[in-house]
Amino acid sequence: MFRLSTHKLILALAASLLSSLSTTAIAQEERWFEVEIYLYEHNSPTVEQWSDKAVKPRQRKTVDFITPMVSTDLTAVNMGLNGCTSTDWATDSLNCNEQLNSNNQVKSLTDIPMVIAAAEPATAHLGDGAVLLAESQSQFKEIIATLKREKGNKSLMHMTWQQSMLPRNRAIPIKLYSGHDFSNEYEQNGQPLQSSDDSNGLPQFDFMSSGFLAEPQKPVWKLDGTLNIYLEHYLFIETAFNLREEGEKTVTLMHHDNPASTGIDSKPEIDSVTSPFLYSIPMKQNRRVRSDEVHYFDHPKMGMIIQIRKMEHPTAKSTKEESEYISNANTEALLLN
Repeated sequence: MFRLSTHKLILALAASLLSSLSTTAIAQEERWFEVEIYLYEHNSPTVEQWSDKAVKPRQRKTVDFITPMVSTDLTAVNMGLNGCTSTDWATDSLNCNEQLNSNNQVKSLTDIPMVIAAAEPATAHLGDGAVLLAESQSQFKEIIATLKREKGNKSLMHMTWQQSMLPRNRAIPIKLYSGHDFSNEYEQNGQPLQSSDDSNGLPQFDFMSSGFLAEPQKPVWKLDGTLNIYLEHYLFIETAFNLREEGEKTVTLMHHDNPASTGIDSKPEIDSVTSPFLYSIPMKQNRRVRSDEVHYFDHPKMGMIIQIRKMEHPTAKSTKEESEYISNANTEALLLN
């Protein structure tokens, strides 16, 4: 009976080792890069007209470095989260965000810091998701200083991280947002918030955009969107950003002075109503790039500087647990014999 138990133990140990080796082999095949990005706004003259249609954020799996850093009461104790660690935020941000929203205890900043960085220098290890780096690990200091000196430029975001590059169908975009939160002034669809005097407890219909007004509690960031970097023989950068800009929207209304009049000669009066409006300016591009080169993505209202640098392949975090497991298994096998 002892021999049978020992045989089963050896088989289980061998299966575990094979599984570990297989996972390590797959991880070794991944190509890792270090990414640095700087986004800024510039007020250059333009004749382009921006759409006044509401922008609906795309709900998909993303890597979210920012939310854990700018939200308060984010610990598992305060939020009642079950294991929503930094790794979980990097690999399953949708689930973590749902937990945060359900607890109603998150207090986000009204303005996101321009620099998003880890408190201490970091490095990725095998099995990790994307890893946020410290500000000291960035390399854009001189580039940013030069751009800041140009009139009209305003910094939006600077961030550096490490990630593995996957094919487009497996790549997970990085969720980005920065700047001021306009949710105390505007709805998600750009319409100004209704005053408290207009509130009558009934749903308000927005005739300008033909839809119900969005819930005001959701943040409306100066900049938000996703950055997707994927590898299909070559590296590709895919942006889907929206930059909010305050302006005005004019709507033409037709009405009759006498509503009861239905005569053929009755002519409608035409009035124009102008009100504040928060425009959402898109920046959607997809470009093939080379690693280690500094790339500039241009736009009438914003710019993006990005570099994808080659890096040494990550190593395993530690083999201590595996060594202890193998040692304990061998000891148990000797005792059974």
